[in-house]
Parts: sequence; structure tokens; C-alpha cells
Amino acid sequence: MKAVSPDTCRKVPACQSACPAGIDIPRYIRHLRGGEFSAALAVNREKIPFPSVCGYACVHPCEAACARKQIDEPVAVRLLKRAAVELGGDDWKSGQIAPSATGKKVVVVGAGPAGLTAAYCLARRGHEVTVLEALREPGGMMRYGIPEYRLPRPALAKEVAEIVGAGVKIETGVQVEVPAQLLRDGFDAVLVTVGAWRGAHLGVPGEENDKVLDGFAFLKQINSGERVRLAGHVVVVGGGNTAIDAARTAVRSGAKKVTILYRRTRDAMPASDEEIEGAFYEGVQAEFLAVPVKIEEKDGALELTCQRMQLGKPDASGRPRVSAVPGSDFAVHCDRLLVAVGQTPELGGEFGLPTGPGGTVQRDRETFATAQPGIFAAGDVAEGPTSIIEAITQGRKAASAIDRFLGSDGRIDETLAPATAQVRSQPAVRSATRPHVEQVPLGERLHSFATVELGYGIGAATKEAHRCLGCDLLDFQVTVDATACKECGYCQEVCKVGVYDWANYISDRGYRPMLAVKPENCIGCGECIFACPDFAITVVERECGQ
Repeated sequence: MKAVSPDTCRKVPACQSACPAGIDIPRYIRHLRGGEFSAALAVNREKIPFPSVCGYACVHPCEAACARKQIDEPVAVRLLKRAAVELGGDDWKSGQIAPSATGKKVVVVGAGPAGLTAAYCLARRGHEVTVLEALREPGGMMRYGIPEYRLPRPALAKEVAEIVGAGVKIETGVQVEVPAQLLRDGFDAVLVTVGAWRGAHLGVPGEENDKVLDGFAFLKQINSGERVRLAGHVVVVGGGNTAIDAARTAVRSGAKKVTILYRRTRDAMPASDEEIEGAFYEGVQAEFLAVPVKIEEKDGALELTCQRMQLGKPDASGRPRVSAVPGSDFAVHCDRLLVAVGQTPELGGEFGLPTGPGGTVQRDRETFATAQPGIFAAGDVAEGPTSIIEAITQGRKAASAIDRFLGSDGRIDETLAPATAQVRSQPAVRSATRPHVEQVPLGERLHSFATVELGYGIGAATKEAHRCLGCDLLDFQVTVDATACKECGYCQEVCKVGVYDWANYISDRGYRPMLAVKPENCIGCGECIFACPDFAITVVERECGQ
């Protein structure tokens, strides 16, 4: 055990690197270890104005990168964030410094995660910010795209209220047709964050049938409070979070049977694992490697002509290509079809901003500026459909760029939690299992939109925080003797944190050796040392400053 200074010895761990917003995950988890929930919340609020939303509904790429998977399961970072919100307080506000008014006026078009984040950050810089939203309530995809069983509306409303409390003015029911007019109305900068609300089409015959619904439009109806009653068999096409949300919402809307059709395999579904498992637990079925190619209505129901798919060589993205299996047609009968295969921006003809692939607004990726001076774009309207945390990050970056455009320095980061002078590094509890999170019983959830996950209490949150390895304070020197390595690759097989990769040369002994390409990811587990038959690997812990 050693005492180290985080100012001189800390590194950026894999979990923090994987977080688009760069939240200091080990730092807030260390606060949770000591029961300092308010401080943990403050660390989150240094980077995002929606910690509660992320605690409920983030896709948590941080967990996929968590080094704890080398031992058992990743740390429940998302649930710990939610615990910090629910068990913390408002101490983070005491760390805020009141901004000086700049006299500059900014208007944000769209009150989704990107727009509201940008508005909050700009208001904290002293600018006068107005948000114009076409729908009747702010929140964008958080409000209208995510079902309430995943994200309770009071949690979202509270965080929107904090943004209003920071001085942001939100006007709902306002449709902006021409952003350039806002500059003529006296605003110094315009940020367009109108999202991607138009569902993509399958492009197959019969898709225009009124029994075929856009999956996202279906969710928007439900989340707007409209009563949409389904019956019989509902088929959902797609494998992303929208498809899973549509399937689970269909179950709650009266469907007797729900089946997902997905053209790839289960492990290739972009939806988060817990949402997929939640859908299966609620009775949703899946037909993998299958796509509909024709839709017909017969006797008041739909008959889908589907084809089996096969996987081929990887494409440019690294995913296996899919192609139809000749002569594999089969029929699926259903009462409703929900299509959830992607979304694109929906801009009016007079919007006046050049668009690119997928209908996204073209903008400079560094400055977020569009072709029209003074008009910026961020979020799904510029990037295409993204996650909440990615949209929040887009909003932060756009706010920084606009702040510089308005004559300031673009520094939007705040320090809201105290930095401890000394942090004691100690081994995590390696024998501890990830605490189970209680959920609403199956019989109750199928007829209700009540929040499914019940979250962690103080005990479970503190226990889970002690599973964190504190990778930001771990520093190991990893060396591979290339002259001894015989190209077996065992070290790469046992290392789940990506320390090793093949060299791009052949050794004098005729082998392609393995190299420690990312030694900063090492947690000192020793698995590679035990696996190496050539005794070619050395792992040494370094003291601070070495």
C-alpha cells in the first residue's frame, strides 16, 4: 500500500478514455468508497448536466473498457452514477462561481441532450441563452425516444429545471423554419441541434401499408401520452436500442407476441446487453439472420416474405458482410410491423443549411460552424443518430467553440468537487461479486411503464465501489523479450485489457513476436506471465514518478 499524489501520478484509465464526455470515473468512485455521495455527484456534474439521465439510460461504453473484466465483471459504472445522484445532495452548487455577463446572445434550436448541454455550458460562461423547441416539452430524444420504464420523467424534469436555474430560457412549441432569421432577430450565434427524428425505411414492396409503423414514431406517440393499443403478433425489424425499446413497449401496449427480426447475429446487435436481456426476459422472441423483403396484407393481417442471411468477410467497419441465402424465403405472419432500422434528420426545404450523407447538416468538425457564418450545428442533426452521452459531448464541444466565436477562451470545465491531496492506493476487493440490482417483478412490469431497475442503496453502492481497481493509480512496466518470444499468442488470449499485439517484423529466430503495445492498460494480474511458455514477459510495478 502506498500514498500517492493524484496530481503527479494519475493517468487516464481506459474507462475514462472510453467515456465520450471524459468523466473522471475512478475519482467519483473513490468518493463513493468513502460514502461521499455528494462529492461523487459533483465530479459527474463537472462534465455533464444530465448525471441522472446517464445513470438510468447511458449506453456506458466505460463499462466495456473496464479492466475489472480481466478478473470477473466490469464495475457497474452507470448504476454507481445513479446512486451518486439519488444519494447525493446539492453540494456541487457550492463549487460554482457566478459568471460575469458577456452581453452576448445565443439561441439553441432544439432542446435535446446536445442542445440543452450546450445551452447550460454557454449560460455558465455568462452568455444569454434561449432554447427554442418545436415540441411541447424539452428533452428531445430523452423525453420522446426513451420509454419511461428506462428513464422516469421526474428525473429528467429535475435536470432540465437545473438548466433553467442556470439562466437558460426554454420556449416550447416554437418551430424554427429558417435559422438565419434568428441572426437577423439579434442573436449573436445560432446552434442547431434538432436531432434525427425521421425513421429510415426498409425499401421493400408493401412498406406503405398502414399496419407498418415507424418504430421511433411509435415510441414518440407513447412517450407523448397517446394511448396506442396493440394486439396479436407484433414484429419489430432492427437490432438497436430503438428496436429493443419498441419491442418492450409493444409488450406493455397489449401485444400478445413480439418478435424481433435482425439481419445479423445476437452478438452483433448494437443495443445494450441489459436491454436485450430485459426484452428476452419479458417474453420478446428473436429471429436472427433474417430480413423482410416483401410485405403483403392478407385477411386483415400482414404476411412478411423474409430471407435468411449469411455472414461473409468483414466490411470496412470490421463487421461481417451480410448477404441473402439463395432460395431461403420463408413467411412470417403478424398483425403489426414496427420498423426500427435507423433515423435521419428531418429538415424543412427552407432551412438553408447544406446537408451531406444521411441528410446531416454539414459543419466543420473542429469549430462546429456551418457554411452560414454565425450558425453552428451539433448532435444527431450533424452526426447522425448517436447515444445520449455522445450527444452531451457534442453539446459541450459546440458550446466551447461558440464561446470562442463570441470572443472568450472556450474553457467550459468547472471544478465542483474537492481534490484530495493524497489518495491511498490499495488493492480492490478481488473476491467481491457485482451486487445484484433489484428489478420490478415480471408480472408487474408487463402492464406498467414503472421504472424496471430499482438501483443501488448505500450498502450496495459502497460495496460495488470497492470493486474498482483504481487503474488511474496503477503503473506497470511491461516488457516482452522479443528474442525469446515464439509467437504463441497466449499472452494476448489471456489479456482482456489489450496490452499485447503482434509486432510488424520477424525476429532473428523467424518468429513474429508479441509486443506490449499498451502497457498503460496493465493491472498487474500476472495472467500473461503464467501463460507464457517461453518466460519472455516481465511485469514490474513502478513507483510514482518513475
